[in-house]
Amino acid sequence: MDYAVLILSAAIGGGIGYFFHNNNLFCKRLLMFSAGLLLTITVLEMFPMLYQNHGGIGINAGIWIIAGVGLQLVLESLSKGIEHGHVHHHHENENVVPLSVMFGLFVHSFLDGMPIEAQAHTHEHLHLLWALAVHKIPETIVLSAFLFTLRIPKSYAFGVLLLFVFSAPLGAWLGTFLSLDFYLKMTGIVAGIFLHISSIIIFESNEKHNLNKQKLFFVFLGIFAGWLLTLS
Repeated sequence: MDYAVLILSAAIGGGIGYFFHNNNLFCKRLLMFSAGLLLTITVLEMFPMLYQNHGGIGINAGIWIIAGVGLQLVLESLSKGIEHGHVHHHHENENVVPLSVMFGLFVHSFLDGMPIEAQAHTHEHLHLLWALAVHKIPETIVLSAFLFTLRIPKSYAFGVLLLFVFSAPLGAWLGTFLSLDFYLKMTGIVAGIFLHISSIIIFESNEKHNLNKQKLFFVFLGIFAGWLLTLS
């Protein structure tokens, strides 16, 4: 089921991006909701699991979380911000797919999926799965809308999009082969990625540091949904 949820969420986002292009209002609202949801699952479930696991990385969890933040900064410099809702630059050559953008985004998505299937024996894995699935929808909307504005064959754009759809499930599948120690380290890295991504979405959307009640509502709605998930 995990693979199906990840594939379906990315496919839904890709379809919305293709047929409706980048619906800014819907995409921003869903991004804010997903940021609150991801942040809550990261802080209330991933962090405690990492710090309480003294048989694994224990008190060194913070090192791997910070490593995840640093890694995401590097990936973001390549992907140009698609993973948090938009492309930060105008692509100079619209006749080709920018390989650096795709590489950064694919690695980010691949890493996102790694903790999910390996954690399938716990109750928390579904919470992380649903939070990630919600985040994948606006992420793929932006990617799809970007790809189909390029002057490339549609078959090529669909091919790139299909690779992205399967990147997180591939990470989830490979995660099943990780040893416990390596799994915990990768989970720490992914927790750092989620912390950075959710923070960027929340603070970057707060234009001119003004209080936007609508955006605040969707962030708190996501936080509330995440909190309800942790109680289940």
